[in-house]
Amino acid sequence: MAARPDTVYPDSFWRSLRHLNAFRLYLAVFFLLSVFFTDRLAWIGEAEKPWFLAVAVIYGMLTGLFFWLLRRRFPAFGQQLLLSTASDSICLIVMMHLAGGTQSGLGLLLLVFMAAAGLHARTQMMLLMPSAATLGLLLQQGITTWLEQTGGYGFLQVGLLAVALFVVAGLSHILARGALSETERADSKAREAANLEMINARVISDLPYGVVVVSGEGRLIQHNAQAQAWMGLAMRPDCAVAECAPDLDRRFRAWQRGEALAEQVIQAQGGQHFRLRFMELDPDRRQGAIMILENLSALEQEAQKLKLAALGRLTGNLAHEIRNPLSAINHAAQLLAEDLGKDAPHSRLTRIIEDNVSRLNRMVEDVLLLNRRDRAVRERVDLAGMLAEFVSQFRASEGLPEGVFGVDCAPGLAVVFDRTHLHQILWNLCRNAWRYCSQTPGSIQVNARSVDSQVWIEVYNDGQPIDETLRERLFEPFYTTDSRGTGLGLHIARELSKSNEAELTHVVTPSGTLFRLNCPATDSP
Repeated sequence: MAARPDTVYPDSFWRSLRHLNAFRLYLAVFFLLSVFFTDRLAWIGEAEKPWFLAVAVIYGMLTGLFFWLLRRRFPAFGQQLLLSTASDSICLIVMMHLAGGTQSGLGLLLLVFMAAAGLHARTQMMLLMPSAATLGLLLQQGITTWLEQTGGYGFLQVGLLAVALFVVAGLSHILARGALSETERADSKAREAANLEMINARVISDLPYGVVVVSGEGRLIQHNAQAQAWMGLAMRPDCAVAECAPDLDRRFRAWQRGEALAEQVIQAQGGQHFRLRFMELDPDRRQGAIMILENLSALEQEAQKLKLAALGRLTGNLAHEIRNPLSAINHAAQLLAEDLGKDAPHSRLTRIIEDNVSRLNRMVEDVLLLNRRDRAVRERVDLAGMLAEFVSQFRASEGLPEGVFGVDCAPGLAVVFDRTHLHQILWNLCRNAWRYCSQTPGSIQVNARSVDSQVWIEVYNDGQPIDETLRERLFEPFYTTDSRGTGLGLHIARELSKSNEAELTHVVTPSGTLFRLNCPATDSP
């Protein structure tokens, strides 16, 4: 099979060409020195001595040129091989003629260069070199026969030498083609391995899990950004795990000795919990392990979202079915109260019915509002006017005395928010604030201020701080410590905040209770 013109020759072929050129330099030096010792060597006549010296000098200069070309690797390997072999054939045949023809033995040196000619990947070009050398030998022998009027016995030696040239070049070519095929296969495998490594690195980096690969000696082989971010560590390739991740190294060593389970729960920086799983690379665990980190906090949040989504669909459907019976019960309780009169002994029972119907109706409204949290129509809201209007409306609706609220908002402060959602968030926060505050003048403070590129809207009440054991469940749906509450107020407030790219948090303070709504700021018009 013919080789492709774009064959890439391996470095070993270029090294062979450099070694051949070093041999060529040795020959050039030998020929130059032999000119001055012809009396001892007795193979060059006095008449041929100047010509032999000139050819030897030219041969040495060509050798220097080839060194320079090989260092640059220009032109291509095949072209340099053809050029150098042609130079060898011409110079050696001329010097052989000056030294007395085939009897000098210089023609045998052509075998070395024909072996190098076999390195050419293209068979046609390889055959060209011994063919050209054979023509040169025949021409030399023909000139010698014509000038010296000798017999044709010299052509037999030339023929045998020509056969040897072709045999040596052919054998070398077969070996070179095999080496080139193996090199191409090795390069293909190397490219495939590099592609697989790149794909593996890309897949590992995009995994939702943290991945850390450790050798048996405790050195870091590979990791992804998730693991580094979650563990809050400065991991470096090929570093000792004991240096860049001491806790992981301690757990890895314990697992390697069989003193720890293959699955553990650990706590990283920031208080997040992770499931750590070890996967051995060999049965005896001496080759290392793959450590996989799963963010349990994220899984819990995802499970909570799925649960709430299913619950929202269920309660949304039930809410519509419940409101009609509730309206009927409430209406019947009111009619019964009118028939019995205010002073009737059973009026207390009708009030209980009406209060509980009102509580159930409030819960239904909260559930319906929760299901509509994604329908946000965001607009620019001027906070100074909005907060003043909200406080006035809240006081009137809840029947609160004047002076309970304190409002502080910088003029011109605005946010991009769904006005209905913001109103509902503040209503839920202020309702809780009134429930737990001292209910004295100034006991509830509503403030809005700009901090960097954020706007903080804060609702503070002077009641007792929230107990530490209750803080983790503040925003959990249907969790409440008040028998009159639904447990949805804070949860709805947080969900509506997220729908508007804001964040509602509880801020621990020395006294009282503070909730902060962190919103992206908007430029003033």
